[in-house]
Amino acid sequence: MIYQRFMLLALVVLLSITYDANAAVAFPWGCTDYKGVCRRFCLPAEFPFAIFKCGGAGFICCLSHI
Repeated sequence: MIYQRFMLLALVVLLSITYDANAAVAFPWGCTDYKGVCRRFCLPAEFPFAIFKCGGAGFICCLSHI
């Protein structure tokens, strides 16, 4: 039970730190590290991954399902 409370506390702290922060600052890796492509809309064969924000407003990281 103590382990579960600790993990919940760690998650809350992480979310509070990254709440209004830039995603590039919160996460040192980016879309290109996972061979993703920044687009306005993902293709049907791609998975939109919203954690990795791309440069411009309205762009999202699209990862291949393969």
